[in-house]
Amino acid sequence: MNDIARYEAIPIDQLRDKVMDDLVKHYSLERVSLDEFERRTDLVSKAETRGELIAQVSDLPGLPAEGGERRQAKAPAGAASWRVGAGNARLNDFSLAIFSGSDYKGVWQAPRNLTSLCIFGGSSIDLRKAVVPPEGVTISCLCLFGGVDVIVPPGMRVHVRGMGIFGGFDRTSNEVDDPYAPTIVVEGIALFGGVSVKVRA
Repeated sequence: MNDIARYEAIPIDQLRDKVMDDLVKHYSLERVSLDEFERRTDLVSKAETRGELIAQVSDLPGLPAEGGERRQAKAPAGAASWRVGAGNARLNDFSLAIFSGSDYKGVWQAPRNLTSLCIFGGSSIDLRKAVVPPEGVTISCLCLFGGVDVIVPPGMRVHVRGMGIFGGFDRTSNEVDDPYAPTIVVEGIALFGGVSVKVRA
């Protein structure tokens, strides 16, 4: 990479976010695979030094000028740092919590459809730093004496359609003006359990 100097000039407390953002851009431009993207972002989240952070982008080619990049949906100023991927996310994924817990948090690649089954257990699905498909994510919940907490950052469109039977299913929704904003759909059934949906920066 021929512009390492610009990373050296960034204060270290801002460098982690800059490297993470640039890795998202490389992934969106299909310069790194999903597995490689997840490996590098995991290392960035654990890095303790400037050198460890810069190492995750030093072997990648320079990014194009701002006007030449594929459009990326962005959260509003001051909101959480959610990102939209290149459209090659997994179609389906499954989360199971039986007398236990299952968490999705930090930087992670969200699938197009995520099914969460909680039986005497709980699941937390935090989309604030997730890389989501351009069309959004559908989260299907089945809670039996368990619960699911979904956290969505401001700027994403949220539609909730679910049913609580001797339990609760949060009806939080969120509409935005940005036509590029992904849509998060939360659906399912909570039987003696609950599904909570929060919009939070």
